Amino acid sequence: MKIGVVGAGGVGAYFAAVLARAGNEVHILATPRHVEPIRSQGLRVTTGDGVSGFTIQPTSVTTEAAEIGECEAVIVASKAGQVREVLGQAAALIGPDTAVLPLQNGVTAVEQITDAAGEGHALGGVCMIISYLVEPGVVHHVGGQPAITFGELDGSVTKRLLDLQVALEEARVKAVISPNIMTDIWRKFMLITSYGGIGALSGEPVGRTRSNELSRSLVRDAMAEVAALATAVGAPLGEADIDAMMAQFDAFEPDSTASMQRDLAAGRHSEIEEQSGAVVRIAAQHGIQTPIHHTIYRALKLHDGAALAATR
Repeated sequence: MKIGVVGAGGVGAYFAAVLARAGNEVHILATPRHVEPIRSQGLRVTTGDGVSGFTIQPTSVTTEAAEIGECEAVIVASKAGQVREVLGQAAALIGPDTAVLPLQNGVTAVEQITDAAGEGHALGGVCMIISYLVEPGVVHHVGGQPAITFGELDGSVTKRLLDLQVALEEARVKAVISPNIMTDIWRKFMLITSYGGIGALSGEPVGRTRSNELSRSLVRDAMAEVAALATAVGAPLGEADIDAMMAQFDAFEPDSTASMQRDLAAGRHSEIEEQSGAVVRIAAQHGIQTPIHHTIYRALKLHDGAALAATR
């Protein structure tokens, strides 16, 4: 299968590597700092759970979408707020029938894809993986079973879904086709914004935030805010969903941190606008009170891009 991967960070590099290892024609569209390391040394995956790492060479890596051409599927692994922009640059990858699968943590990717590429291309996607970029071309997978839940927005099961499911499963990724993908997206959003926001606010990894009664209850209460918001926008979530996401939270490695937390701690630009900020904005539109997420957003926004701003 000819697959384009947009973005070569911790998520994009990982899935590009395993899909290439499984024999797919994988092309990476990346920023300049990633191109030469991957061209010269390939993609190297290391792991933290005892599974052997590997190195693989993708079919191509470039900054120019026209060098790749139309793909059967495009995986978008950029930051959540950059989807519209990067797909504008990736237009040459998208043919009339190309499926575009976003793996962002937010709830706006489908809208951004449609704005950039037109109707009919966007799939909904939910990614479960903890991985990060050590350096360009080298990605560390912390551990556990990588999984992607994805689906057509209308709930239908199409050939392009089935083809992509086979490619992912052959790459040793758990691939689940969902008939209710927008609800799944909001369920994941409830998890990542809540444990990631509280982790960033406290500066502590998962193991400490979940073992302390006060911070644990704060994570759960933050999830309840998002569940109420999801229900208001037509993706109903309830106590059973909160229980399921708390169980997922409990299954993370103790030293895990969310990507937003790592970015904020390093003073890099983060996804706070597409996570906590999105909760606040959408809640305001629907008249829903989200005091925990409002506090997270106001407290942490100061750190977004702080290190980069200090160099200007």
